[in-house]
Amino acid sequence: MSSAPVPAAAERCPDCGTPRGEQARFCEECRYDFATQPDTVTVPPSPSSPPTPHKDVPAGSPDWTATVHVDHEYFAKVMARSEPEDQGHYVPTPTPDLHIPLTHIMITIGRRRSTGHTPFIDLGGDPEDPGVSHEHAILIQQPDSTWTLIDKGSTNGTTVNGTEDPIAPYRPVPLTDGDRVHVGLWTTITIHRN
Repeated sequence: MSSAPVPAAAERCPDCGTPRGEQARFCEECRYDFATQPDTVTVPPSPSSPPTPHKDVPAGSPDWTATVHVDHEYFAKVMARSEPEDQGHYVPTPTPDLHIPLTHIMITIGRRRSTGHTPFIDLGGDPEDPGVSHEHAILIQQPDSTWTLIDKGSTNGTTVNGTEDPIAPYRPVPLTDGDRVHVGLWTTITIHRN
């Protein structure tokens, strides 16, 4: 006697955790493209509850904040190692820092798309950092309330705490209070406990 096959668990979007529709190319929640993005980043489900899209899942206590800073020193380092054809960029005049509460367990970093998809930390505003990919990186809060950073295969890479070498795409990097995440041409994001 053969038994009916057991259905596999629904594939989940690595950006927001929304279950993938049957054979759907794009995530219905955040527009993640399953066809063109590597599917190597997954957030394992908690044994007690299934993942929920990041916009509905509050982060736990203690509270954390990301400070987004136009970093002139980082910009100088980027320009020093850039190709001659990339030398036409300039860093914006002093801009006030943005302080963004990290109120979800998954925080997307990137630039908004014309399709309406806006990352949680949107670096497409004024001033727009042209070196940031639309889906550049994500921060994922861990059960112990610390954060992990994952570069999503961004064009220009992601570095941490001023290092020269970018982190490996799709490999989690643990962060602690005060760590600096460098993306694009001039953006530094410092995460800290409130």
